[in-house]
Amino acid sequence: MVWLMFLCLICSANTFCPERCDCQHQHLLCANRGLRAVPEARQNAAEVLTYSLGGNFISNISDFDFTSFTRLLRLDLQYNKIERIHPKTFEKLSRLEELYLGNNIISSIPANAFNYLRRLRLLNMNNNSLKKLNQNVFSHLENLVKLRLDGNSLETLQDAIFKHLGNLLYLQLESNKIHVISGSTFINLRKLIYLNLAKNNQTSLHNGAVFVHLSSLTTLILDENDIKYIGNRVFQMLQKLSRLSLSKNKISHIGSEAFRGLHGLKELFIDGNLLREIPNKLLDPLVKLEQLDLSHNQITSVHPQAFKQLTALRVLKLKSNRLTYLPGETFAFTNSIYSLDLSNNNWTCNCRLKGLKRWMNLAHAEGRLLTVFVLCNNPISLNGKYLDYLTDSEMCYSHKEQSLLNFSKGSVVDGTLSADQVNVQSDQERILDPDNMHTDRNIGGEQKPSSLPTTVTSLLPKSKHLILQPMPTKSVTGSPSQREAPVSLITARETLEILTPYTTFPISSKSERYYLLKAKDKVLQKPLITDPCEFNKLYITNLTVEEVTSSTATIRWKVAHPGFRNTVHFRVLFDRFGQSVTFHRFIYVKDKSEWVTLRELREETPYIVCLESVIAEHVCQVASRDHCLGVLTLPLNKGPLDVQHFILILSGTNAFLVLLGLIIWMSKVLRKLQRKRAPVNVRRMYSTRRPLRSMGSGVSAGDCAGFQTNRSRSVMYQLNEADLMDFQSDRLMDINLRREDIGQRYGD
Repeated sequence: MVWLMFLCLICSANTFCPERCDCQHQHLLCANRGLRAVPEARQNAAEVLTYSLGGNFISNISDFDFTSFTRLLRLDLQYNKIERIHPKTFEKLSRLEELYLGNNIISSIPANAFNYLRRLRLLNMNNNSLKKLNQNVFSHLENLVKLRLDGNSLETLQDAIFKHLGNLLYLQLESNKIHVISGSTFINLRKLIYLNLAKNNQTSLHNGAVFVHLSSLTTLILDENDIKYIGNRVFQMLQKLSRLSLSKNKISHIGSEAFRGLHGLKELFIDGNLLREIPNKLLDPLVKLEQLDLSHNQITSVHPQAFKQLTALRVLKLKSNRLTYLPGETFAFTNSIYSLDLSNNNWTCNCRLKGLKRWMNLAHAEGRLLTVFVLCNNPISLNGKYLDYLTDSEMCYSHKEQSLLNFSKGSVVDGTLSADQVNVQSDQERILDPDNMHTDRNIGGEQKPSSLPTTVTSLLPKSKHLILQPMPTKSVTGSPSQREAPVSLITARETLEILTPYTTFPISSKSERYYLLKAKDKVLQKPLITDPCEFNKLYITNLTVEEVTSSTATIRWKVAHPGFRNTVHFRVLFDRFGQSVTFHRFIYVKDKSEWVTLRELREETPYIVCLESVIAEHVCQVASRDHCLGVLTLPLNKGPLDVQHFILILSGTNAFLVLLGLIIWMSKVLRKLQRKRAPVNVRRMYSTRRPLRSMGSGVSAGDCAGFQTNRSRSVMYQLNEADLMDFQSDRLMDINLRREDIGQRYGD
């Protein structure tokens, strides 16, 4: 009977299942079947709840295609070639909740096409060819929650076009051509929480009335527009906004009160713009900000108090800017920041960066800051090195050396040669004599025409591997004899060369730029490594640990190639084994060394140590398991009897005592067993009151005459304890009697 009912259900289902489609109990699946028109509906179509027609070649929808699907909840028509929709196509679909019309070529929608869809909650019209929306196209969609209009060609949005969508939560308008948004465009969208306006043609945000009606908005995306300016108090009414993205625009100026009112903002992205500075008090209203991205701008200066009010900031990105200096108190405002990206800037590592370096070291020591890459570009002696690896003496010494190398700071005026015409920088091993940093002058103020500074003459080249890119020089006025000196100096500078092995160091000055290159034949023989992950996998070998003490451990490794075309640095990461935040401690390896000593370790503590390469300021996100090892430090004071030996001895003693107790217990048990198996004592009752047997028994009457009494033999007397006598069987065996006598004795 059950099988018969099941077959009936199948038969009834097949009665309305169109050809080339699948029917699965109230679900009609016709997706990706090569259909060019909506299939003709059959009997029982009113029972269908979901109808999928996506991925076909349907071009038009008529007014009777869905008239039989009166209970339909979900209709999928995306990825077709639909050009137009009949005004009465959805007339019978009063229960429809989801309508997918995306990825078609619809250019216009009739004004009353959605009038019958009062229960509709989701409407997708993305990636079509819509250029303009009818004013009343959404007038009857009071229950709509999500609306997708992205990927069209909309240029303008009519005033109050969304005013009937009072329950709308998500609105996507990205990838259009919208360039004008009026103050009444988003009126009545009080429940909207997500608005995406990326990839449009907005040029500025100066009208504070645009977002005034979006009091519940939490996410606003304005990426990849042409925004150049942000006015004051544009986002003032967005008090619930938590994410604001302005990435990849052309923003060069932000009003001082542009972020006023954003007290709940947690994420702010302004990367990929043209900002040049971060002024004071610009970010002060963002008291709950947790993530700030300012990378890929042209920032050259940051005010020391710019981040003072951002006490909740955790992630800050300032990479790919033009920073040369940051004061140490810039990040002293909070202890919550754990990710700071300062890579790819033009850092000048001198005494001015000592405050930043100390803050970084303190944050690393406390384990609350991830790795920060501050790669030095200037001075030349520290080019390519990382700030946290330098010592204060190296930074300050390089600062003094740089000031000695820049021995020209003026112009030739009234026959006097200034130092601006010559600016020579040497490598880190060359030191100039400050006493010789002058030009020879005559008493009358005339300069010798062929004189050169002593330092310049000492740096004349020995080879011709120099590439000179001269920059415009200052014009010099005066007599012909006065102009000969600068020309001779420039000629001398064109032949200068500073030898630097295997690397290329740019030398910047006010008049020219030099690039130092090694011979091409030697450089091309060496491989060029750009991927640190590939380097870790192919070239790092034999990672071992040696000389472990209670507080130090030496790590050694090998590199499988003698040299590379570009510079490769190494970094050793180590941390206590089992920590939740791994590798917040690290050491940069000096020069080309293949070993490093870890110090300040704790005694008797397991550590995990990993080695990774640093190439062009990039590292692998996770160190390879093949280049990690474990290290267990020794006890603090290793004496003749340490804790391990004491525990071993104590365990042996306990084992001996347990064994001894077991032996004693077993011996007692064996004794009890032996007693049970031993001969039992023979208790024989013998009474002197009992008469002897007659002489026929083999015993003479005279032998037992003393035991006879006058009592009658027929009288039975009660025995008492005194009448009992005990005899042991072994004692009886020792009596020197004959066997028959013994037997007779026992018989009596």
